Amino acid sequence: MSHSACSCGFTPPDGDELAEHLGEMFIPADDVGGDGVTHAEDGRAVPGRACLCGFTNPSAGGLDAHLLATFTPAARIGRDGRRHAARPA
Repeated sequence: MSHSACSCGFTPPDGDELAEHLGEMFIPADDVGGDGVTHAEDGRAVPGRACLCGFTNPSAGGLDAHLLATFTPAARIGRDGRRHAARPA
């Protein structure tokens, strides 16, 4: 059973899938943030833990958090025009 869901109604079987869902809703296809910098996993440096912008973290979850923080708009409105926010299931 999932411990979190999305405010849009999406309920994943685990937390990793919720992060993937949020990424799909907020991260543009070109991976370019509002700062004009490309933010995506840099598989050449530290696979799963480094971003092309230079950010590194000892865990893959830390990279995921960086990417979501970079791309999530304040209003949390996704590319589909709906609000997306983690909430208890």
